[in-house]
Amino acid sequence: MNITLIRPPAYSVGLMGAQLVPFLGILYISAVAKKNGHNVDIIDMCGEDINHTEIVHGKYVAYGMPFSKLNERLKKSDVIGFTCTFSQDWVFNKELIQYVRKLYPASIFVAGGEHISALPEYCLEDCPELNICVAGEGEEVFVKLLDVLEKKGDLSEVPSLTYRESNSKTICNTPRGNRIRNIDEIPLPSWDLIPLENYLSKGLNYHIKRGRTIPMLATRGCPYNCTFCSNSNMWGNLWFARDAKLVVDEMEYYIKHYNANNFVFSDLTAVVNKKSIIDLCNEILARKINITFQLPTLRTEALDYSVLKLMFDAGCRELDFAIESASKEVLKSVNKKNDPGKIVQLMRDGLNIGINLSTNIIIGLPKEGWKELLTTYFLVIKLAFVGLQEVNIFPFIPYPGSKLFKDFLENKKIELNDDYFLNLFAYADLARAISWSENFSPKVLSFMRIFLMANFYCFMFILHPKRIVKLILNTIKGTPATKLEGVVSRVIKNIKISSFSRKRESI
Repeated sequence: MNITLIRPPAYSVGLMGAQLVPFLGILYISAVAKKNGHNVDIIDMCGEDINHTEIVHGKYVAYGMPFSKLNERLKKSDVIGFTCTFSQDWVFNKELIQYVRKLYPASIFVAGGEHISALPEYCLEDCPELNICVAGEGEEVFVKLLDVLEKKGDLSEVPSLTYRESNSKTICNTPRGNRIRNIDEIPLPSWDLIPLENYLSKGLNYHIKRGRTIPMLATRGCPYNCTFCSNSNMWGNLWFARDAKLVVDEMEYYIKHYNANNFVFSDLTAVVNKKSIIDLCNEILARKINITFQLPTLRTEALDYSVLKLMFDAGCRELDFAIESASKEVLKSVNKKNDPGKIVQLMRDGLNIGINLSTNIIIGLPKEGWKELLTTYFLVIKLAFVGLQEVNIFPFIPYPGSKLFKDFLENKKIELNDDYFLNLFAYADLARAISWSENFSPKVLSFMRIFLMANFYCFMFILHPKRIVKLILNTIKGTPATKLEGVVSRVIKNIKISSFSRKRESI
């Protein structure tokens, strides 16, 4: 079959900007479809027109190819697939699906990703142009779906689907399929089908420019059940690690074919047990490859000084720690089994080793009051004194797919509509917050967010004045070496975009 997979533009609001990075999911889906004999084209709307920006819906910034360019770029396909990853983008993703439907009314439209997995029935009802939703891990399901479509078989035979019956408004669901256990057998992403050089040549990454960067996965899933996270709905609670030798084989392939020298692991929880991360680091060191890499949100269970030192020796230069709150009561209420005290000690160790660290804090969680917020405030200030480079403060949002979201939805505290999804952008908009707390109003949450960040950075810069000089110089040169510098660079870029847009409208 002829398949086209579409990665939509990236979107942002306010001054924070969007992170322009490749999406791994659609590249893995493409790889398994090709392996099974299908003709696949990927339209990476972000990467193919990476310098284009425009203001949509009055205040949101779209990065990438405008819809109108699809008139020539999109070719007739039996199946057109859309990746819908972030729920805040749903309004724009829906408009994209509707636009493409006008171009090809006879094609079968399939969507997948975290947002689709969270709300498949709603997506079909809200966007009648969409035929089929795939929930959860998509590789095996998509191949089975294509086989059934090609043979004009019964969709009820395919797991993990939500679909509309032919010539009917009836929406059907099939049982969730099993997770892929042998993830080492999944073919490598189809990098050849996207303009990877557009990302590589610009050093695009999550904030930090460390050279020619390619995202990777060393593990899949997360074994934990934090109630504010959508992981359980998307992946279940199984965690699998790839063979370390194959991970480093993949690195060496990218070094040889794309001249890559930096890797960002996009794993949900990269370190669950010591053995997997130790095996990976030892394999990198044994092959003597000169690379750097970064890991996403970390927990404390499998880390200590010796592991952090080994990670640094192997090339790890940035780590994100997910503290969320300093209050053990708040953490317990969201089933987050982390020890803030141990994280602080690990941060001391990491900073002494030379790793750039950041942490994520969530304020306004349902059980948080002033006492708990004050506890978190003192922890944030303590981290500034410890020497932490960055802190990210986010207002709590009941994100689709999470247990808290389901609770709010069942209690009719959430009304699903375009406004709800657009309000999810508040996580990146320092100018406003949406409060889901009985203890804090939106204005208080917004103020506390800015207050916490301002206090942290004031103390941090006073204690480490050289960092101010580096921030200014690296921002001017366009070579951010920390996440803060990356955010500042994106803020400046967004100011320019908004200013140019206003000037263009006034002409």
